[in-house]
Amino acid sequence: MAIDLIGWDIGGAHLKAVAMAGEQIINVLQKPCPLWLGLDHFHTALNAILGELKPVADCRHAVTMTGELADMFSNREEGVFGLLNAFGDHVPIENVLVFAGFVGFLPASSVKAKDVLVIASANWLATGFYAASRLDQGLLIDIGSSTSDFLVLRHGEVLSRGYSDFERLRHGELVYSGVVRTSLMSLTKRAPFAGDWIGLMAEHFATTADVYRLTGELPEYADQSPTADGGAKTVTASARRIARLLGRDLEPSTQEAWKQLAGYFRERQLDFLMEACMRQLSLGWLDFDASIIGAGVGRFLVQELAKRLGLNYLDFADLYPMKSSASQFNLADCAPALAVACLSRQTDAG
Repeated sequence: MAIDLIGWDIGGAHLKAVAMAGEQIINVLQKPCPLWLGLDHFHTALNAILGELKPVADCRHAVTMTGELADMFSNREEGVFGLLNAFGDHVPIENVLVFAGFVGFLPASSVKAKDVLVIASANWLATGFYAASRLDQGLLIDIGSSTSDFLVLRHGEVLSRGYSDFERLRHGELVYSGVVRTSLMSLTKRAPFAGDWIGLMAEHFATTADVYRLTGELPEYADQSPTADGGAKTVTASARRIARLLGRDLEPSTQEAWKQLAGYFRERQLDFLMEACMRQLSLGWLDFDASIIGAGVGRFLVQELAKRLGLNYLDFADLYPMKSSASQFNLADCAPALAVACLSRQTDAG
């Protein structure tokens, strides 16, 4: 089937796309895109996805982003326009719509400086808008490689107290903790090992991806970011990186000892996430039996949060009526990309 619409989520570490032909999902893709290293990586990722999807010439593109935060840009305005201009190098700019939050979609060719603040890092709201259109209420938690979003949904609305990253960090709706790129030294100052509490080295020796390789929970297809030392993505290499945080070599401790330590880091991350979850639930905006909706490659942790809270878990992918088996990536892995594609369709229909 001919792809006539692609939803895009331009992140600082990954580029995600959901391709559609009418209402049918044709493919779900994610490519590494380390924007802090330069726009060349964006061009490479975008070329790779377009080459794989081969959309029709007049394909429409619905775009949302967080990549404007990459430190290659001096500010958000430079980032938004830099990414839109780079996108226009690959597709006709007149076919590109940009998600601007409560404003709706704007033609990329007519975006002005005044629009930057509603475009920048608004992908969470697209996810929330779509989910709110599909269910009455719930707490949507999107855990990705770097960050986690907590969105209260009720009666078709996203009940957010913040909009900008600063505001959402203040209200606990954005937590900078994910299942791949988060440095382990940010989760705790010490860890139990061999019967003692060991102070951790404040170095970027290991990341959460190392933890979830050891626990067996990180999907291999989603493990796209480089390791902290540029080394292998194996259980043994992950244990070695974690050992460095304790000032140790891998041996002579057993693999089971390192898996147990990984479990401790998992608990500390779950503590952060549970605090954010309880903060949103404490607002009293949801019924006590409201569901927890999980999105992102780290939604295995959302399932754990729902279990500990005794609440029903609902997968974001189940909110879309038509499924696709064309990709190893799941719709829930790339929730904002699906959301902007569907929301742009609804805008056309309206």
